[in-house]
Amino acid sequence: MSETTGTPSYQWYILQAYAGFENKVSLLIREQLRLRNMVELVDEIFIPSEEVTTKKGDKVRKTNVTYFPGYILIRMHLTEDLWHVLMDIPKVSGFVGGTPAKPQAVSEKELESIRGQISSGVKQAEIDSTFSLGQTVVVIDGPFAEFNGVIDEVDKEHNKLTVLVSIFGRSTPLELSFDKVRLVE
Repeated sequence: MSETTGTPSYQWYILQAYAGFENKVSLLIREQLRLRNMVELVDEIFIPSEEVTTKKGDKVRKTNVTYFPGYILIRMHLTEDLWHVLMDIPKVSGFVGGTPAKPQAVSEKELESIRGQISSGVKQAEIDSTFSLGQTVVVIDGPFAEFNGVIDEVDKEHNKLTVLVSIFGRSTPLELSFDKVRLVE
């Protein structure tokens, strides 16, 4: 952690928070920075997400899809005081990389990789909106390839489905990634 000297030099860090609480944590960070007059130490808080419109029948629904649940990217000038403020925020469990006391900044190469994954996340969001309960799918990969099943549960946060397939005459639940199945036309 560098000390504040003149103009802050900002670097990207990844803060780990409880999944589903990214926006709440972001608001708490901004509030604490304002209360402690430390706003200038944080240049940007970025939660990789996108608003996705899904259509099912006649209903159109907008949902916010978070691409990396539990992770918040922060461009900041990390000081000892700022580190303590961030670690005291409820639902924050620490930084990704480095040691707990001395977090490691994200390199430009890693940042570009994350941005690339966010771009491909748009495609994932399209896939995500195609699955719903009761649909028939065929398993396309793994030991159960070519088995047909019915979607029993959709876990959009983890991109997984629970599919009920008939094995030896019994309905058996399989947990599969979105990319391991395709819809039966």
